[in-house]
Amino acid sequence: MSDDLPIYSETPLRTGLQFAELERLKGPDTLPVWTEADARIAAFEGLSSPSNVAAARETLITFTKDGLLRAHAQLFPERAGAGRWRQTDLKPLYRGQDCAPPEFIDRSAENLMTWVNAESFTQIHPIEQCALAMTRIVDVWPFEFGNVTTALVFGNVALRNAGLTPFFVLPDYRSEFEKTIAQAMTIDMQPLINAIFRTVKKEMEALAKR
Repeated sequence: MSDDLPIYSETPLRTGLQFAELERLKGPDTLPVWTEADARIAAFEGLSSPSNVAAARETLITFTKDGLLRAHAQLFPERAGAGRWRQTDLKPLYRGQDCAPPEFIDRSAENLMTWVNAESFTQIHPIEQCALAMTRIVDVWPFEFGNVTTALVFGNVALRNAGLTPFFVLPDYRSEFEKTIAQAMTIDMQPLINAIFRTVKKEMEALAKR
């Protein structure tokens, strides 16, 4: 696994051409990268074991509300409230964030699943699907804790189902990642899409050389 990822850049991607580069890199088994990435994702919010991420990853094969709840429960099995929607009101953490009131979280989750399973969503590139799915989880902030970790696992569903490697965040790049999330809350998705693309591309290039 490359240690200089992700690369955050302000340079816009020409998505049609840039994403096409990933197709020629497909072929090698991506499972080793997913397994290594589990540890990176586990470290983001202090999970006790990468196996929690692996279990959640295996549970959340497609975008479903029940799968999201089960994945959260598997990510944080030792914490009270794992696998249950947030029960407290929360002020937005980012400008433009929704932070749905508790009574509307279930409805927001239903709407999210309808959206990510719609034909129009499936027609966009998995890199963009990942960015949008992650952003929506952070926007709603459906759980009392672990929302960013859950968003990473949720967004990675699109990448795995497309035969790509996962998106993850190294500790040294946490502040940059937080900035891209904040920008995404204001509908500026390009920095997050850039980060996901460059992470996936670097990992797939490294995998092709093994």
